[in-house]
Amino acid sequence: MLGRKLTIFGAARNRAPYFLLIALSCFWMLPASAAPKTDTVFFRNGDLLTGEVKSLKRGRLSLNTDATGTISIEWDKIAGVVSNQQIQIETTSGIRYFGNLTSSKDSPSVIIVTQNGPQTLDPERVIVMSPIEGGGIHALDVDVSLGYNFAKAGGIESGNFGLNMDYRSLLRIESLNFNTTLSDSDTQEASRRTNLSLQHTRLWKNRWFSNGTLTFDQNDELDLELRSSIGGGVGRYLVQSNEMLWSIDAGLQFSREDQTNTTEKIDSLEALFTLKWDWFLFQNPELDWASTFQIIPSLTESGRVRGEVETGLQWEIIGDLNWGFSFYGTFDNQSQSDTTESTSDYGVSTAVTYEF
Repeated sequence: MLGRKLTIFGAARNRAPYFLLIALSCFWMLPASAAPKTDTVFFRNGDLLTGEVKSLKRGRLSLNTDATGTISIEWDKIAGVVSNQQIQIETTSGIRYFGNLTSSKDSPSVIIVTQNGPQTLDPERVIVMSPIEGGGIHALDVDVSLGYNFAKAGGIESGNFGLNMDYRSLLRIESLNFNTTLSDSDTQEASRRTNLSLQHTRLWKNRWFSNGTLTFDQNDELDLELRSSIGGGVGRYLVQSNEMLWSIDAGLQFSREDQTNTTEKIDSLEALFTLKWDWFLFQNPELDWASTFQIIPSLTESGRVRGEVETGLQWEIIGDLNWGFSFYGTFDNQSQSDTTESTSDYGVSTAVTYEF
């Protein structure tokens, strides 16, 4: 058993430099910056707090103060914000505004002073608030997850590592997602499943967006040594609110597959249909439920259809530390391997996640 543990975590250690390289490649280009802590947040109960507005997303306003550091405030408790920073605001209808923030004492509202004059917005319709002029590293969201599971019966053990990074600017979102799972048991050989995805998203009017993606997949269960895919498409956010994000998109991608135990490479032009649903609840404890469903029919291999599903729940433990449960499934109705007839792979995992 100890030998298998060393195999799993030895493999993870061998890939640690690659994990670090991925992270640094995104960090190095982001200039660090800090705005003066002169922003003011007005609460509905009459209180106020001064600091530096970092962002509004998923129903929480991040504010940095000298006394508390960066704290998260539930958006529905806020009556208004005053800031001299250049801030981008996005509403549930997909309209974006850019300018300084002022506030009204008459009623809860968000007033942004744009080039076309002041715009008064209903706080319930404001879902994104992001300083742009000093974005830098503050516009970067990073989630790191690490998990390990063991069952004495059958000597089953698995370890997983995940890294998710998002960088948002005025009209674009850059994303990096990396996940790897290593598993072993008394009756089966050790296996590995790895996914790396890079995505560029361009935001348009009325909740429309276009994207380009580059992905790499590896799966021992399906004898998939490496699948490299590049493609793009268009989509739309069907729902944008402080409790839910729901989007669909469609596009094309070109894939090249390398199978284990063969030198043959399989090229395929595929259609790609994606549905994403994310629901979040910011009460005690905070809860985040995210799901992604993909259907990928091949346009050059007759009758071949692939599918991917990922869903996961995260509960707040304390502060930015969360405990999570996730499920993944992969389906391919036409096995491309000569050594296995398996057409699917699935698994569950638990992990501790920290949000930066």
